[in-house]
Amino acid sequence: MILYPTETLYAIGVNALDEDELKKLSTLKNREANHVDRWSWLVRNIDDIEKYAYVTNSVLKVTSAFLPGKLTLVLQAKDTVPLFRRKYDNEISFRISSDPVAQEVIEEFMAEHDAPLTCTSANISGLSTLGTVDEILQQFGKEANQITKIVDDGPRKGLASTIVRIIDDKVTVLREGDITEVEILKALQ
Repeated sequence: MILYPTETLYAIGVNALDEDELKKLSTLKNREANHVDRWSWLVRNIDDIEKYAYVTNSVLKVTSAFLPGKLTLVLQAKDTVPLFRRKYDNEISFRISSDPVAQEVIEEFMAEHDAPLTCTSANISGLSTLGTVDEILQQFGKEANQITKIVDDGPRKGLASTIVRIIDDKVTVLREGDITEVEILKALQ
């Protein structure tokens, strides 16, 4: 379990394809186990996304305009994704971080595990997402000892990423962050 920075806030990552690790993360975050299907996956590039999800023309336009960066893409999962991860809505969300530290973390992780890393907010479900490692560890209390690797790169502040769902080239902005819906629509032209 890794606590690491992104270009927005800190995230917690475990092997996104390991059901047992996802259950441990659910417990740490005090989250129901059925929420693991909503956690984003941090990957290195579009090739990693294509391994696990369908990449359409619209996806390519949006990724070339905004990734790496403050964008989360929700895409239709391929059968290469384990069933436990696809059983709710057959969709996966992806992040490609522009933060150099996060890029280093995912390069090392994928080289070692050949799997994406979860990219979920570093907080207990329902509580604020805090900007420093010390604050985050205090929030988790004694359970923080489950985090086996901590990458502290100073305070992080920022809006959460913009979330865009693209299924069969139908584009829906689910949450606006620094990247606006107008910017997304312009990139699709």
